[in-house]
Amino acid sequence: MTSTEHPQGQSNEPSGATAAGRAPRRDAARNRARIIDAAREVFATQGVAAGLNEIAHHAGVGIGTIYRHFPDKDVLVDAALGDRFTELTALVDQGLAATTAWEGLTHVMRQAVAMNVADRGLRDVAFSSGPGRQRADALRDGLAPRMEQLLGRARLEGAVRPDLTVPDLIMIMLMLTEFAHRSSPVRPDAYRRYLELIISSLRPQSAVDDLGVVLSAAEVQAIARHWAEPSR
Repeated sequence: MTSTEHPQGQSNEPSGATAAGRAPRRDAARNRARIIDAAREVFATQGVAAGLNEIAHHAGVGIGTIYRHFPDKDVLVDAALGDRFTELTALVDQGLAATTAWEGLTHVMRQAVAMNVADRGLRDVAFSSGPGRQRADALRDGLAPRMEQLLGRARLEGAVRPDLTVPDLIMIMLMLTEFAHRSSPVRPDAYRRYLELIISSLRPQSAVDDLGVVLSAAEVQAIARHWAEPSR
């Protein structure tokens, strides 16, 4: 008997037990994908403060199904927003690869603000101390030296005012994101005008007045986390 032959009455088809075992695995994979998709949609509109019950309802599964796949909210936030973190890192790398540092810096600012405006969950994780904080901290640690490099190039080009810092840029993007959230019911694109006004103020010819004491990175994070917390 060759390796491709089978005893009479046997076939290549999987046994009933094997086939039955595959069905639950397929169902589990589908449920996991549905939960992640639902979490992305809910976090984007409501932020990461949204409850797991809301996500379960949106996904059409029970709360127990969520916990079978994701033992806590941090794990779900990481699964739902991991791709967005990757996009932010790629965005800064695009800025570093631009023809001029000014072009790269303004590209990063415009796109990063747009990403945070479109996805409240991303904004919450990037600036808060809630779910997903460890991933966000790692993201900031990776992005900070890249942003310093990009801003340093812009200074060498004489493209930006010499007193501009990376913490300044972070606070500008946070303020614009919050303004966009507040103004979107009236006009979703209103923030873009103010983004362009601020970008124009970064030029060296705008450095005519003392801006005061520069915020430290720790102060920026403390302010951002307080800002991102739900109002009481």
